[in-house]
Amino acid sequence: MKKYWQQKFAKQASSVRILIFGLIIICLQSFSCSFTTEENLNYEWKLTFEDHFDSLDRSKWLTSFDWGNRTIWSNKELQWYKDENVFSENGVLKIVTKMESVYGKDTEGEKQFEFTSGMINTPRSFKQAYGKWEMKVKFPFREGFWPAFWLIPEQRPGLPEIDIFEYFGFKENEITCNQHWGIDFPNFPGGDYEGKSEPFYYRKSKVVEGDFSDRWMVWSFECYPDKMLWKLDGNVVFESKEGIPTAPMYLIANVAVKDWGGEYSVDYSGSPYVMEIDYVRVYKMVPKN
Repeated sequence: MKKYWQQKFAKQASSVRILIFGLIIICLQSFSCSFTTEENLNYEWKLTFEDHFDSLDRSKWLTSFDWGNRTIWSNKELQWYKDENVFSENGVLKIVTKMESVYGKDTEGEKQFEFTSGMINTPRSFKQAYGKWEMKVKFPFREGFWPAFWLIPEQRPGLPEIDIFEYFGFKENEITCNQHWGIDFPNFPGGDYEGKSEPFYYRKSKVVEGDFSDRWMVWSFECYPDKMLWKLDGNVVFESKEGIPTAPMYLIANVAVKDWGGEYSVDYSGSPYVMEIDYVRVYKMVPKN
């Protein structure tokens, strides 16, 4: 009798364990699918950061790099970022690039620059891991002028880097979406990738073709634990499942100037170049109530 009940109980216990295990798997799959993909029905976007630029809120925005620089020396850029080149006008943020000679000196060097320009970034006010970053923006095409909207982590050097868009000034009908990730040198503080600790660097990019010059566009980037999506006016233009950043990142918008050499020169016509930003919004994904 004892053996019979032991066998019966063992079978019941085994069935319960199988049932519980199955439920756990289903729950995990359900959570994973709903959280890590943009098509989920159980989650929704919650606004975490927003600016409509009725004014330039300097508690949100820096107009130089957080580490003190006002150009990227390694890129051999021709512009020096000035605070006064960024301002709000009629509810639109304007970043103005001018052809004017200015002497610039910061933490990495000093020289005479041919242009002044502007930038905004949020390293001290806002950073986020995963979510959606969105900007409504307009800018003209001009050779050598380089507007961009990008994300980097707080630690330096700044990898991974997500370029939501870069308009290099090569061709009027081409914009590039990029991601950069890896470790530039040993003991890089950005974390471990795929178990690697030695120096390495990866880059993926997508050239998007279309009519971009001097029209309003909504560019967005969505980062999930399993993939990343770049979108233009709500349409996916680039997707990647590699090198997904896990650290909180802050946003940057700027206009650089660079002589790329060869047939790609710089337009020295002298008229100001203006990048206009209607709004910036950032969201995170949260469970629906």
